[in-house]
Amino acid sequence: MKISVQVEDFQLLKEAVDSNCTGLRFGSEFCEYKIPGTDVLERAYELVHGEGKEFIYVTPRLSNSAIEKIRRQLVLLNEKGEVGIVVNDLGVLNVLGHYRNLHPHIGRQLIRVPARSPLAGIMTKEGLTWKRWGDSIVSAEGGFLVKRWYKEAFSYTSLNYRLTIELFRTFGARDVDVDWIPRTFPRFDFLMKRGLNLSVHLHLAPVTIARRCHTARFVGEKSPEECSKPCLEKSFLLRNDFLGLELFLCGNVVFSFTCPCEEDIKQLKKSKVAGFVLTMNSVTGIDSRQKIDNLINHLG
Repeated sequence: MKISVQVEDFQLLKEAVDSNCTGLRFGSEFCEYKIPGTDVLERAYELVHGEGKEFIYVTPRLSNSAIEKIRRQLVLLNEKGEVGIVVNDLGVLNVLGHYRNLHPHIGRQLIRVPARSPLAGIMTKEGLTWKRWGDSIVSAEGGFLVKRWYKEAFSYTSLNYRLTIELFRTFGARDVDVDWIPRTFPRFDFLMKRGLNLSVHLHLAPVTIARRCHTARFVGEKSPEECSKPCLEKSFLLRNDFLGLELFLCGNVVFSFTCPCEEDIKQLKKSKVAGFVLTMNSVTGIDSRQKIDNLINHLG
């Protein structure tokens, strides 16, 4: 099983490349303003390739101008040889067809996952329903059938539909990134039997992605183009005591955080998913080779 480390920062990449991981993912998954320069990208590729490890380039959802920048980078990587590209934009997925050495990995932004909702657990446990009470709408606990319906609904993703799989396969995609959301694990077997290779992101699942970066607004950044990228060093805890929720704001993304338990790890290893992805950032707290290796040892 592959265990890859995903990083946005070149300094962290230099730390991760010496770990016991099997591959490195470099690039921005969610923010086009953190796309590395072409010179940094080439240095990252050479560093990882020189250590004999797999290099995968991660790209976010993009504006038209950013796609042109990515296009130039794809030309560079195509000349290097076989390289995987994590794609979170249908435009980039279409462009990849022009480069025979580049292979698409479907990113998490191209997959709809209802269970990313922070209320999924509460709604499933209590089977919440809503009804009108005078001029108000109030919630009430539902019965067994309602709870079972929620459990089923939150176990599916858009990948569980045949037409979605066929669409991605027409672009040559067989590799897919998925979240560490245990309630969706029972559906993984369906996907793998249809030829998809699943890479499971540990710890972090994106709850929502802001079109305008809340972190930049909080710390007073003047414009996206001139952003100092504070999210590479800090994140914010968002707590709702009434609902018992803790979420994390990092850059333009709000994440939920789940610690992998041994039972779920064994289940996924037994099901033969393609691999796990560890993210180095301020939310996970993974910032050194030693922490990476400790987590890899925990995964067995």
